[in-house]
Amino acid sequence: MELSNLRIISGETFDESVLGVITLGQQGSIPFQSALLHEYDRLVLMLHTELNKERIIRHSIDGGMRTQTLHVDIQALERAVTAGDNNELVTSLLAGEVVWDPQGILENLRQTILQFEQPLKERVLFMEISRFLHMYVKSKRYIAAGCIMDAYNCVLIALYHWARIEVSEGGRFPEPAVWDQLKSQNTSVYKLYEELTISTETLEQRVELVLLACEFAIMSKMADCCTLLLTILNSRNEPWGVEELLIQPGVSHLEAELPIILRKLASRSLIREITSWADGSTGDGHTVRYTI
Repeated sequence: MELSNLRIISGETFDESVLGVITLGQQGSIPFQSALLHEYDRLVLMLHTELNKERIIRHSIDGGMRTQTLHVDIQALERAVTAGDNNELVTSLLAGEVVWDPQGILENLRQTILQFEQPLKERVLFMEISRFLHMYVKSKRYIAAGCIMDAYNCVLIALYHWARIEVSEGGRFPEPAVWDQLKSQNTSVYKLYEELTISTETLEQRVELVLLACEFAIMSKMADCCTLLLTILNSRNEPWGVEELLIQPGVSHLEAELPIILRKLASRSLIREITSWADGSTGDGHTVRYTI
């Protein structure tokens, strides 16, 4: 498609600096579409090399057709794929029609998702085990405090991340509608999801049952799912500080989760904690760093 025709689709003015354009409409037989289409007839996703803001949103109407145009930079789209923190962008990338892709960036990204090989698979597994463990720990804290509904909410989210791990281990990229993906695999995770949501036992009993299963899953999956982090830790002889790890690709989006997963790995002797005196003389004790 020519650039001159793209303005008609998007209602936007742009030039060759735009890397790619995807459109998504209400028509078609796709079973799951982006929520960004809600109350709009068309979604236009415009990919840029770099934006001053993380995203720019514009709305337009032409002949009764309402269009939502979303401008994002390439880093935001790649992060949505590897970090799983923006399902709507991933849905748009997978389900939309690529109408402008002169450098093949969008098609290459699609193929990376569909083939789901390393390093993407490794990054997704580490991201999901980190979030799985984090929500499991939060649920345990809530149930110990007697906050049953909060514990239920957290363990439900933990199951969601466990489901994404199962799909990833099966060789498929975990899509936003992950429970529909997982249903065909007939795994224990799907059965636990049903047990948690429709069982006749008390809510507290259901949460406790699923937490027991989560504990076992975390123990069995830690080493394989943490390959990315273990490889980083093993990449040099010096131990790593938390702040150093948090700037590494595949780890930088896990500020809340990384401390918990480091402690779990250390408690299972999969990594070692190295202590040294803290800098200065403020009585801060020992600094902890990590290595294999």
